[in-house]
Amino acid sequence: MKTQNYIRRLVFLAAAFLPVASARANPIEMPEKPLTPEITFLIVCAILLEVVCILLMLWRSKNPRFFILWLIVIHLFTYPAFLGFLWLEQNIRPAFAAGIGEGLVVVVEGTLIYLICRFVPSAKSDLASPSIFKCLLASLIGNILSASAFPILLAIYDRIASI
Repeated sequence: MKTQNYIRRLVFLAAAFLPVASARANPIEMPEKPLTPEITFLIVCAILLEVVCILLMLWRSKNPRFFILWLIVIHLFTYPAFLGFLWLEQNIRPAFAAGIGEGLVVVVEGTLIYLICRFVPSAKSDLASPSIFKCLLASLIGNILSASAFPILLAIYDRIASI
């Protein structure tokens, strides 16, 4: 019975990585938009939105002190790794490369969040640690929110800059 539940979770995660919406996760198409301080600020805002989403999803779970800082440190590694993966896979279709890269980021971030919540001392020791599935789901939803928010933030910036 546990094996079937595990397989269902894996199928759910695989189905979540395949939609085209996750392929829009590449926030910057490198030839079109140079990496200016304004674009960097918008990327940071989108990542902070993702961090807050993950924090809210794991609010009632055991997590370490300064959990937001842990999440930001994770992003200091995964976002450049994502951009590096896109650069390495520039020969394949951009949407496909972004989808695969975003899927890898979700799995890596979710696993790191699980390990941090599990092994770093917590101020809320009476709460249960989040499951790996819950951490992966929080990472997935956070990344989808971040990828969805970036074009909106970019449109707002373009609108303000044109005034």
